[in-house]
Amino acid sequence: MKKTILVSILAASSLNANAVTFKGPDLDYIAAAETYGITGETWEIPEFIASAMPHVYKFTHSYTLHKGDYVLKLPKGKPLDLADVMVPDYDGEMSAKDFMLNRMQNHNAVILKDGKLVHEHFGNGMTEFSPHLDMSVSKSFTAMAAAIAVGRGQLNWDDFAVKYVPELQGSAFENATVQEVSDMRTAVVLAPGTKEKYWDVRLSNAQGYYGEEAAKPYPNGTLDFFPLIKERQAYAMGEKYDYQDVNSELLGLIVDRATGQSFTNILEQDLLQKVGVAADAHFMSDKKGLAMGSTGMNMATKDLARVGLLFLNDGKNDKGEQVLPAVFVRNLWKGNKEVRSAWQKGKESVLASGYYKDQFRVLEIGKHRILAMVGVNGQMCVMHKETNSVIALNGAYPMAETPRFAAMQFHQLVPSILDALEPSQ
Repeated sequence: MKKTILVSILAASSLNANAVTFKGPDLDYIAAAETYGITGETWEIPEFIASAMPHVYKFTHSYTLHKGDYVLKLPKGKPLDLADVMVPDYDGEMSAKDFMLNRMQNHNAVILKDGKLVHEHFGNGMTEFSPHLDMSVSKSFTAMAAAIAVGRGQLNWDDFAVKYVPELQGSAFENATVQEVSDMRTAVVLAPGTKEKYWDVRLSNAQGYYGEEAAKPYPNGTLDFFPLIKERQAYAMGEKYDYQDVNSELLGLIVDRATGQSFTNILEQDLLQKVGVAADAHFMSDKKGLAMGSTGMNMATKDLARVGLLFLNDGKNDKGEQVLPAVFVRNLWKGNKEVRSAWQKGKESVLASGYYKDQFRVLEIGKHRILAMVGVNGQMCVMHKETNSVIALNGAYPMAETPRFAAMQFHQLVPSILDALEPSQ
């Protein structure tokens, strides 16, 4: 069965002119990067991460998600000058421009209001068409692919994951539904020594995330990792929200199995091309063709903002086409008692009231209620209904999972920008 699935995924990816393109690591880029000490094993350390962010997909196998003929034009709106937006910090106020550049290590920002471009800047040698690793923003894209498959009748949220991935028999995921996987309500136990993180180093190695050498002990790539997770925390399945990359990787595999092809095909043809992105995107993959559902997306920041518009328009694009199922988008904004209760049992509840659903966060901070795709180093796409706005950011903050950075993003920067976007009284 594994062989048949793999053959179908690779065939669809390489032979169909309308499909994504599967490719190996970029050996020329890797050789050039190595002259500066940047390798697949070292690119994420603080010294190199900013240099690597526009190029990370070149270290791994990846899919190219081709743009289509349609490009969504973004008309100019009333400019928002970030030099005039003041952000509070412990030592006083400073402009959002300085705060983003110097304290958040921001590279790119695109802000839309009422579908119009009110601010954009691109740094670190990038342009509006340059890809940037989106880290865990990728998780939201994996869920969007799942939602489209559900809308087609190829997948059911209420099915057990094991229906699509029989290899989960005997693992900690054996009794998890697809919905619980998508909501990160499985509360599985990671390898000893990684409990303080949200990923398991064995997962990264199996994927080839840190280079091909680390992947050698895993001949089947990521598929060799899932059965290693045997234990769960002392909560009933679905009861606790615990943010762990393995759920996103499993969700991507479930979509592959349900549809018979890489979920990146859905992202290319049924999401990005219909949204009208202006540049090709790249989605990192293991050597066997399973895309990295938790961290694989590399795309232009302006295109990320274009995707964000869907969530202000019930899943429809600028042409009025239903790109994402309306019920999926409405349920994200609405939430339910299960995800709200699960959020309270997770460590992120100290950040804000809200919930995590289908690889998105809804955060209620002060007077603002936002829907957010979030990456660990300053990658973010925030949607806000009251101002009808989208804030898309990409950066390279050199530390992961710090309370300081979470506060800078969601308690300082985002509220300040949203306040500035509110109509004058």
